[in-house]
Amino acid sequence: MKLSKGIAILSILFATSLFAAGTDNIIALVEKINNTNDLKVKSQLMDKLDEELEIMDKDDLSTAQKIVNAKLKQSELITK
Repeated sequence: MKLSKGIAILSILFATSLFAAGTDNIIALVEKINNTNDLKVKSQLMDKLDEELEIMDKDDLSTAQKIVNAKLKQSELITK
């Protein structure tokens, strides 16, 4: 009983840490995109952002898209 309870707790902690890492990556990429002026670097970062969004699960994807829409400067969306 204790073992299964421990495994369940570890599973929950692991899942939440993966989710946090995924959204942290999205936030970091958006900040890098917003802070760079080099169009080539910006384009590479946008491609990386697209890749990160493609590999996320459906549940995490909606949260990540909300983050992108809220934090990414509108002018950055137009240049892509």
